[in-house]
Amino acid sequence: MIAEIRRLKEHTSFDQLPDLGTDPDALDMDLMGKLFAAVHKTCTKSTARSLELIVDYRNTPRPTKGALLLFGKNRDELFPDPLIRLIRFKGTTKSTAIDHADIKSPLTIAIDEVLAFIRRNTSMKAIIRSPRREDIPEYPTEVVREAVINTILHSDYSTMRSCIQVAIFEDRMEITNPGPLPLGLSLETALSGISQLRNKVLGRVFRELGLIEQWGSGLQRMFESCVQRQLPPPKFQELDLFFRVTLYPMAVQPKPELPWHALLFSYIRQHSKISVTEATKLWKVSSRTSTARLKMLCQEGALMALSKGPFDPHKVFILPKGH
Repeated sequence: MIAEIRRLKEHTSFDQLPDLGTDPDALDMDLMGKLFAAVHKTCTKSTARSLELIVDYRNTPRPTKGALLLFGKNRDELFPDPLIRLIRFKGTTKSTAIDHADIKSPLTIAIDEVLAFIRRNTSMKAIIRSPRREDIPEYPTEVVREAVINTILHSDYSTMRSCIQVAIFEDRMEITNPGPLPLGLSLETALSGISQLRNKVLGRVFRELGLIEQWGSGLQRMFESCVQRQLPPPKFQELDLFFRVTLYPMAVQPKPELPWHALLFSYIRQHSKISVTEATKLWKVSSRTSTARLKMLCQEGALMALSKGPFDPHKVFILPKGH
């Protein structure tokens, strides 16, 4: 945290720092060229400098940490631990793992490897719409892709103690990355579309490669896409020094609005948010009942929960954008 504060003061991200133990030959220029060619662009050493993949340190060219994460040849030597750990569990707990993989590839390749693992460990539902059969993935493809790219883009790579984790259960998928939201950015602010990029080099390259369109809209797009498909919306959590996105596969059937719905929605439109304590007073019910009601509305996509963890006493609930 202290190191991050110092970098913030200097307007520098970890991936902009030069790696003093390597030189530009440590970068896979062939891989770089192929990826840029795929989006009809060229990548020369001049391009690499403009994207801060290579910087000068005491008159000597050095690759940045971000360049090595994206295009490093010998990633195992530079980053000996896996960057991403993938696990498929049996059932809804972590008691039994039935598939797993550790990814050590450069991040530009890792994205496709993560998505391939998720496809292998989630199911497809076939719907017959004459004259053709339509295969519907268990999780919306664009939501999963957005979540994976967002996680890779915003992870804190300055710590070597933990990696990105993708855990697939029978009833949910949890994608957890090291690093909470950047200093000064709250969960409520992030969900409103305001972004503070943690990794500037990664962000520039991802944008050049067409992996992201604009910064700050990823969480909103994930939420809206799930709601449009009548799926429970994703849950976003800050867990100490980690950030987690939880995706759910189950379709939610629309339910008739109950009398207490109108009372709740009117209160939130007037005050912008509501807590469990405020809902308990509003409905004149027990705290347990109000908690159950709010949880049910979140599962149906009618509300969004904002919290810093599962037991956050300051958790509040807001209306999704557009409601």
